[in-house]
Amino acid sequence: MTSLTQDLERVRRATGEDAVAVTRVLYHNSVMYLLQHDPFYGRALSRLTLRLEAGATPIALTAAVSEWQVAVSPTAIVQTDWTGAQWLAMLRHTVLHLLWQHPTRYAQAVQTSAQAGLVRWATDAAVNDYLTDLPAQAVTSRRLAAVMGRPVAPQQDSAVYLRQLRTWQADHRATDQQLAAGGPGRLPELPVQDGHTGWSVAVDQDAASREQWRSDLFQSASTALSAKQRGTLPGSIRAALTPIVATQPLDWRSLLKRGLGQVPAGRQPAYGRFNRRQPMRMELPGEIVQTWRKVAVFLDESGSMGNREVSYLLGQLTSLLAVYPAQVTVYPFDTVVDLTHSFTLERRPQQLIRTGGGGTRFQAVLDALPRIMAGNVGQLVIILTDGYGEQKLRPTLPATLVWLLTSPVSQFSVQQAPGTVVSLAADPQWQRLRRQK
Repeated sequence: MTSLTQDLERVRRATGEDAVAVTRVLYHNSVMYLLQHDPFYGRALSRLTLRLEAGATPIALTAAVSEWQVAVSPTAIVQTDWTGAQWLAMLRHTVLHLLWQHPTRYAQAVQTSAQAGLVRWATDAAVNDYLTDLPAQAVTSRRLAAVMGRPVAPQQDSAVYLRQLRTWQADHRATDQQLAAGGPGRLPELPVQDGHTGWSVAVDQDAASREQWRSDLFQSASTALSAKQRGTLPGSIRAALTPIVATQPLDWRSLLKRGLGQVPAGRQPAYGRFNRRQPMRMELPGEIVQTWRKVAVFLDESGSMGNREVSYLLGQLTSLLAVYPAQVTVYPFDTVVDLTHSFTLERRPQQLIRTGGGGTRFQAVLDALPRIMAGNVGQLVIILTDGYGEQKLRPTLPATLVWLLTSPVSQFSVQQAPGTVVSLAADPQWQRLRRQK
């Protein structure tokens, strides 16, 4: 660690081309240190292409055509007083942004100055809660709680923190002018420790190629770890390494998006819209309706559904729900619905713990709906299954039903199934997963 601190001092003293050379040495020595002492981060960083360039932030993720790269600025490092341990913390910080898909999830939000600040606080807090030896003034959940003056749970997904920050600002009804003047609802200024502006291009025409590269990167890093090394990682990181997340949107995604965007859940300020009551006052925001859904996911845990299949399906669903303020509860079932082992699906994929393994009875799902929905008809119900069960069903409660099958629709056992039936059988990545069994 002392050596890395000395490498940082050499960067601060160097000028011109020498600064580039010693920064390259700093990065190389840092990756070698992590490979020996924290191999998950070391293996991930060793696969990232290093770009040395003048920039406003010491370190940042930047998009290339078919990969994400790490950009390091010698001139910005000079402005820091980081130690070697703090520099390593920021390298880990960058890897976790990529692992949890922050650049892709918030690509559109960082394009506006009002949202970019909120995204920075939310994503940095989600990442930094898992790190130690952070630079001074680093954002954590504890700091969020101090700024907002309300409780904030630690180690939550960035979407949770972003929603809390938006609610906090909306409660203060802060306008752009008030925020700029330091009025209520304004986040304190912080030293910029890593860059997020490069995230804005994450949804361009090359997004699918970069996502495939990102998925391969972390699968490779995970595979290379020993069981003991994996055991030292926090559970949320292990969980993110486990599921196989889709590289391209599937037809069923658009179906779920329509379902997730139909129920109002309050209003939020929108500075891109006119205020209908006072349209001549440009400083006043308009409003947009915020929508959300309570989603019930029934997970077929019969013997014909393997762990990799189930993990894939939950990973698919998680990647979609990351951008929607939906409350998702997963209920395992085989011949009965196991209410005692239900769990809330977080915006990060979770480690799968199977509880079922018998046959399959779809009527058990329909029979459980009145109790689970408690009279709230019209909720979205997703049934993840291989499609092999009984032939006839008796509807019990009006609901928007989506059957997501791992087998072709033609092999679905139910005749005249209520709701919409979608199959993954034609998806290329699903086919590749099946061949690996």
